Order: sequence, then C-alpha cells, then structure tokens
Amino acid sequence: MQISSSRPAERLYRLLLLVYPKAFRDAYCREMTQTFRACYREARQQGSWGLLCLWSFILRDLAASAFVEHMKRFFATTRMEDSILLPQFYLDIAQRTDIGRTRPSNEDNMTTVVPEDPQVLAKKGALFVVSDGLGGHSAGDVASEMAVRLVSEAYYQNESAEIATALQQAVEYANNEICRLNELNTQEPKHAMGTTCVAAVLQGAAVYVANVGDSRAYLLRDGQLRQISRDHSPVADMVRAGLLTEEQARTHEKRNMISRSLGDGTVEVDTFTEAVQSGDTLILCTDGLSAVLGDEELRAIVEQYGPQESVEHLIARANEQGGPDNITAIVVRVSV
Repeated sequence: MQISSSRPAERLYRLLLLVYPKAFRDAYCREMTQTFRACYREARQQGSWGLLCLWSFILRDLAASAFVEHMKRFFATTRMEDSILLPQFYLDIAQRTDIGRTRPSNEDNMTTVVPEDPQVLAKKGALFVVSDGLGGHSAGDVASEMAVRLVSEAYYQNESAEIATALQQAVEYANNEICRLNELNTQEPKHAMGTTCVAAVLQGAAVYVANVGDSRAYLLRDGQLRQISRDHSPVADMVRAGLLTEEQARTHEKRNMISRSLGDGTVEVDTFTEAVQSGDTLILCTDGLSAVLGDEELRAIVEQYGPQESVEHLIARANEQGGPDNITAIVVRVSV
C-alpha cells in the first residue's frame, strides 16, 4: 500500500483508527495522528520500501492493539469470582540512582515497597517504581518524586482484587495529581511538570507492569532478556515499524522525545502481565541506562552478578559511556 500525499494517508489512518473503542479514540486519536505524521514523513524519505514497512506495521499493530483495548473494556465490566494467592517467592533486591556525568541535578526517582504484613504481601505483593523527570521541564525532580510516592500510596490503598487494575489506577492517580498542580501553575504554564513512570508488582507467580514514557521493565530468564514494557516515543514507533534499527535509534535526533508522560493531561497507561518462575530477574530502569547500554551488555552484566553488584556495574558502565543522563536501576532476583 503506497500513498504519495500525506493528506490522503492521514485520512486513511484516521479511518483505520475506527477499529478502536470510542472512548479510546476520543482520548488518544490526536496523539496517535501526530505520531503517524512524524513516522510518515520519515517513511517517505526512504521511498516505497519505507512506506510499505510503515503501513505493514500499522496494520499489524492496529489489529493487535485494538483487540487488547476491546478486551480491556470487556474485562472492566466483569468481575472475577475469586483471587488465588500463589506461594510467595524470595526476592533479592537492589536499587541505585546516579546523577551521571553531564546533568546538573538528578531528576530520577525510585522506590521499593515490600510490605511487612504477610497478609498485605500475599494480597498486594511487592511494588517497584522508577520515574524520570523530563529534562527541560520545570520541577522534573518534583514530578518524578510525586510519581513514585503517589503510585505507592494509591496502589496499596486500592481495594481492587485485580492487581493490574489497581496498578493502572495508581499510575492514573499520580498523573491526575501532577496535572492538577500543573493547572495551578499560572506563573509558568508553558513549563509544566512531567515525568515517565514504570511500575511493577511481584505477587504470587506473576509480575504486573504498568508504564508511561520510555522508562523500561525487563525480564531475564534462562539467559534471555526481554523488554516487558513498551516505549512511548516517535523513535520507538519507527523501530517497531521497521523504519529504524535499534542502533540507529540510539543516535536519532529525536531519540529523547516521548509521546506520553505523566502530567500531560489524560494519559493511556499500558499494562502487562507475565508469569514468573524461580531464577527470573526483573530489571526496571530509566533511559539513562537503556539508551546507553545495549540489551546484550545489560543481559551479560545482570546474568553474571547478583542484584547489588549488578546495579553498581550497570551504572558504572553507563558512566563509562559518557553518562549523558541520570541513571537509575532496580534489579530483583526471584527464587523459591
């Protein structure tokens, strides 16, 4: 499928968006169309092959993501009868943040919450949150601190038996509170607070992840590293569409731009659920780490060392590569 003019292409794209539920379209059609424009311009520069790759990706992505959105709406209207509490694992946890080599201050924040009450731990699990205040935004450090604090508070106060739902709602609550403060900022309305957020809950034999922005969650199992979260950025969209390789994305001029953040109005929170087994390692990090170290190097370090040594080596290695941003990592090893 090839369309030479951007206007017919955009009209076709808007038509394809009709496969999503109406509530989703009302909230995110504008954002998705803006991202499409950027991807389409990039694809046209690559000629027919670039356009073919773009439309191929769009059709695949629409089919999968629209199905997910419709299922979310379906399950939101139903209620599971019982919640099965599976045996708890032993968690070896380490976390660290570093200012890096070029930033004047550290706008990253993180938190780990392992409830002391066995009943709360069995029901709600252990929570890990990493956030990255947006560079160039006023009070990015305040926004990232609010994100980790409010997500933690809201999650454990949420009475929902559905872990994924409670986690998603906690991130949405943090976003609403940051937006509320932004609305009160009448002195510098153009410089609102903003932050990324990735949160994970280990409960029973599963990990539940929620993310907004480009801070990431990975799962390492049997020597294979896999990203659980999904980056929200124009460059990430181009990589998924086959227009850029991972290596090209690391040096792309728009690599630091993101298309979703807390504090920027209503935001879609992506959620993921993965089974967990003994020997797995969960990694949460900001792009100060993931944008500097390739997946293979990250895997090699975490596989070779325990959690505490891993976070130290990861941050040291990112700084050896220039430390262009704040660096934050949480590493959690799971065992019976």
